[in-house]
Amino acid sequence: MLVDLWIVLGSLCFYGLFGMQNLGIILISLCLNACTAIPMAFMRDSRVRLHFGQKEIAPVHIWMAVGVITNLVLLLFFKLWGAFLPIAISFYTFNQISYIVDLGRGEIAEFRLLDYLSYILFFPKLLQGPLMGYGDYRQQVEAACEKSFDAETVLRGLYLFSLGLFKKVIMADTLGKAVDYGYENLLGLGSIEAVLTAVFYSFQLYFDFSGYCDMASGVCMMMGLELPLNFNSPYKAVSIVDFWKRWHITLTKFFTKYLYIPLGGNRRGAGRMYLNFMIVFLLSGFWHGTGWNFIIWGAMHGVLFVETRALGKSKSAHGEVGSKKDILWTGLTFIYVTAAWVFFRAESARQAIGLFRQMFAGGIRKIGTGMSSIFQLDELWYVIKVTPLMKLDFVWELCLWIFLVGSVVMVFFCKNAQEKARERKIGLWTTLVTAFLLLWCIVSFGGVSTFLYMNF
Repeated sequence: MLVDLWIVLGSLCFYGLFGMQNLGIILISLCLNACTAIPMAFMRDSRVRLHFGQKEIAPVHIWMAVGVITNLVLLLFFKLWGAFLPIAISFYTFNQISYIVDLGRGEIAEFRLLDYLSYILFFPKLLQGPLMGYGDYRQQVEAACEKSFDAETVLRGLYLFSLGLFKKVIMADTLGKAVDYGYENLLGLGSIEAVLTAVFYSFQLYFDFSGYCDMASGVCMMMGLELPLNFNSPYKAVSIVDFWKRWHITLTKFFTKYLYIPLGGNRRGAGRMYLNFMIVFLLSGFWHGTGWNFIIWGAMHGVLFVETRALGKSKSAHGEVGSKKDILWTGLTFIYVTAAWVFFRAESARQAIGLFRQMFAGGIRKIGTGMSSIFQLDELWYVIKVTPLMKLDFVWELCLWIFLVGSVVMVFFCKNAQEKARERKIGLWTTLVTAFLLLWCIVSFGGVSTFLYMNF
């Protein structure tokens, strides 16, 4: 279809903005996978079998294995030995693997080059996902081509985009500066500052990644497409199992379909099932990074996940935090996840342990201006200076606490942004909120960093 051609050309131009090296590597990846997919499509229905010892293997399975191994070798080369890490290589590599495996299994009817390129390169999901199956993507594109222009849907998409942009530019990037300060001044942190550094990173990562997903979904909504939900209020989870049903949902589904089930899933007894869970989480940690801190992060999630499944405590709160018991389990889950994020953020396991040491040995003292001043955004600080708030003893920390309380309210007590965008009545108030958020973010663009998950 003509729309696929426009998607491919536009997405290549978009990705090319990140540098010709990045563009060259993704083109190499596309060529290698196309060269694998073409013979697979021809041989899939062949009755020819190759004999390896006592086993008979269809040629298409050999090609499928070659395709998967090629993608993994390319990914591992740049993660372990490459001079630089291409932007979003993990995400488009996983999409490539998904396409090759689904084609080999017959879940994709035929190989069509333009459709394949459109699926891999589609720019809203190219950099950080969500990981979307080829069949779902084609269904969305074909359905969008049949829809007529709907102004209300466009406004809903713009509203969702503005919420995501606010999460990224105002919330995540401000919190990120405080996190950077904490890790750069580790030995000088008091206990409160050390705890806040860990909590701020937990919120930073959430706002950064969910903000990207909201922006991508908003763009797609304006185009008449719908991306799969990737975040469903994950910090409201009442257990680690519930957390992984809500956090990076499409990655969980990818590992389940292409790793956990091929390993045997739960078909070979409880012991093998728990081992498979641990393998998945350890490989997930390795996928994010090669240091021991990432392995520890994966192991922490894996151990608690296995223990929770074994004890049968994997229920879900289904949205809002409700009973006192749910509140307790939600709080404990958040504390554990935040502790694991310390290893995820730290440059090494030693640095992570150093932050934990400061939490207990740093002493109870007032938050320093080095951290609190980061939150004194001009637009907030000017308001405070012309009000009686300026006379308060804790005024220098006030903006920090505003950000902390705001983060808690948004993460634990508000509906997720995509749910808001679909349910909210589109009128004057929504239009004004959208315009205000967009203007605030545009004015603040000067200090914006890249998305965190683009580095994986």
